Amino acid sequence: MTSQRHAATGPSWLEGLSWLLLAASGCFLLFSLVVYGLGEPLSNLGFIHPMRMKPPFADLRYLTANSECGVNLDDYYKGLVVGCDPAGRTYRFDYPPMSIWLGRFLRVRGSHTPWIAITTAFALLISILGLVRDQVASSWKWRVLGSAMLMSFPLHQALERGNIDVMLFLMLLLFAFLVSRPLKSFLAALPGNLLACLLTFFSVSLKIYPLFGLVGLLAARGGGLATTKICWDSARLKAMVLAAAVAGIFPLLGYFRSVGNLIKEGGLGSHGLLAFGYMNIALVDSFGIDTARLLIRVLFVSKAAALLAGFWLAYKANLSWVWSRPNSLGRRLSGFQWITLLTASSVWLGCYIFTINYDYRFLYVFPFIAYLAALAAAPGRAGLQTLWPSALILMILVVLFFPWLQTGYTEFGMKSVKILEPVTEFVLIPLFAGSLFYFLLANTWLLQRRPIQVAEVSRPR
Repeated sequence: MTSQRHAATGPSWLEGLSWLLLAASGCFLLFSLVVYGLGEPLSNLGFIHPMRMKPPFADLRYLTANSECGVNLDDYYKGLVVGCDPAGRTYRFDYPPMSIWLGRFLRVRGSHTPWIAITTAFALLISILGLVRDQVASSWKWRVLGSAMLMSFPLHQALERGNIDVMLFLMLLLFAFLVSRPLKSFLAALPGNLLACLLTFFSVSLKIYPLFGLVGLLAARGGGLATTKICWDSARLKAMVLAAAVAGIFPLLGYFRSVGNLIKEGGLGSHGLLAFGYMNIALVDSFGIDTARLLIRVLFVSKAAALLAGFWLAYKANLSWVWSRPNSLGRRLSGFQWITLLTASSVWLGCYIFTINYDYRFLYVFPFIAYLAALAAAPGRAGLQTLWPSALILMILVVLFFPWLQTGYTEFGMKSVKILEPVTEFVLIPLFAGSLFYFLLANTWLLQRRPIQVAEVSRPR
């Protein structure tokens, strides 16, 4: 099976170089995680400056410290108490209460932070490489693409901070595996279905935006047309998962009432449609209020135009083509790949449209990048059908890597960031988002152009 899946090989020097890139990027990340968890002075050797926050894994440490110290959450949300953040951050606590309730129920302590961060990070790295390897036929291309993902700024940012999106992404993968199992009798499938519902409940109550993934999955067509029935084809399971998602919203209601007046404008490190307010002051200071208003409108129009252009180009390139024919590996998408791709892509697109969307959420487009790589190499495609998927990969790689230009705060790096940030925010990311929106919309019950066929369902190989 392995030789069939990765029959497309390159020159021996290219194969060797790709292995070297993958080994170097993987070893650097693992080394960074381990020394980072050991604390100072060794933590100064891990990750790339200026990524290093204090204390190590600061976002996760923020949660474990507040879980351990027993602060009253109502007072915390109202800003009446400072809390127990070891980094000394005094802003109001803006995580949903489930993150603290779970920590206290499981008796998580601050000293557990490095072990939790390293374990989940290792699981994430293996999962990312597995997703890419399972989609991309060329042995050297999957290793180069996997290396690029491992060295991308959003992944480093998420791992260095121990961000909760690492756990949410792993929960999404486990959910996809559970609901993509072969369809069984109700009683035989019940344990796995209940675990899928539990994952849905906790992911929504931890951060509400996993709801976007569920909406995208429920709107997608294809399970009923699959050559092999999977658990997600069951209307009963869909109803159970939807009920679990609704139940997950209830713990958030008090949280929304407490922090509903918090306004975040975004900035470098955020790229969603709502991450725009941070530019207002800079434009007014630079050009005056009248010119600034005009420039802001022009930027809005340019972002909308790029979204529409990405949608139209994706339509012309027929990005949903692989659904109805074998991909570049000579087989159709498995149920696990299908569920993961739709759910993760919907999470990112929903966050992009409705939030300021921090950079570490680019983790959710990794399955789509792997899909694009398979699509670009699929037999029977030519012209724009091959060029546009490849162009989207190049665009998103620019977006994933340009923040590294800040490293060392060199004059060249900072000037490059100032030039590239508007290009990525108002051209490249909207083009990518528009194409992703077409991909998702084209596979709904309303607009699907070709039937989806899901092949043999098994644990990802």
